[in-house]
Formats: sequence, structure tokens, C-alpha cells
Amino acid sequence: MRPPQDVRQTCVLMFVTAVAYVGLGYQTWTMLEAGAPGPVVTDLWILLVVSGLTAFGMAVLALPVRRAGHVLWRSAQFGALVALGAAVSALHMSARLADTQMLLVGLLVSFFAIIVNIALWSTNVRRWCEL
Repeated sequence: MRPPQDVRQTCVLMFVTAVAYVGLGYQTWTMLEAGAPGPVVTDLWILLVVSGLTAFGMAVLALPVRRAGHVLWRSAQFGALVALGAAVSALHMSARLADTQMLLVGLLVSFFAIIVNIALWSTNVRRWCEL
């Protein structure tokens, strides 16, 4: 049985979100390479690791959502919540550093994280994954 269009769009959106988190990781890495202020270096490393894990998680968990795996769909929902937390952390970091590029990447990642959370909790995706 072929998944509904909402499910297919959610999977594509999860892959696009993974790419956005790779961009966040790259931006964090460039800030570390440029010599970030001492008090935020640890926070930047944590953000770098979390953004990498979130990108990996979004890409890996997109296919089980398409295949209607209930437990893995719940894992994808948890991963989307972690992604939202990482996005808020990126926005907080951009405010602490007063960095415009980090703010733009944080806004982009926040936008995609919110949309993925809405998509994973939508009625059609829930109905598909609770088969």
C-alpha cells in the first residue's frame, strides 16, 4: 500500500530539515574555528554535537515514518522535539554572541523544526503510523 501524500511530504521535509541542521553544524564549526569567546566554547561544542546528531536522526527516521513503523514514528516525534530544542539553543547562542549569521541559521532551523513537529503530529501521519 502506498503512503498518503502527507506522509511522503513529511519524509521529504525531514530530509530537508537534516540538511538545515548540517548547515547549523557548519556555522557552529566556523565560529569555533574563528576563535569564539572562551565562555561559550563549551556551549558551541555541545551545539555542534547536538546538531550533527539531530541531522543524522532526522535522515535515519524519515524512512520508518514512510513505512508506518509505530515505535520508530514515536522516535521520530521525540527526535523532532530534540530538534526544536537545538533550534532554540541556536537562537539563544546567536543572542549571546550577537552574531547575525548564527541568527539566520537558527531562524531557518527553527522554522523547519516547527514544521516537522507539526507534520509528525498531523492527523494523516498519525493515522498512517498507527496501523
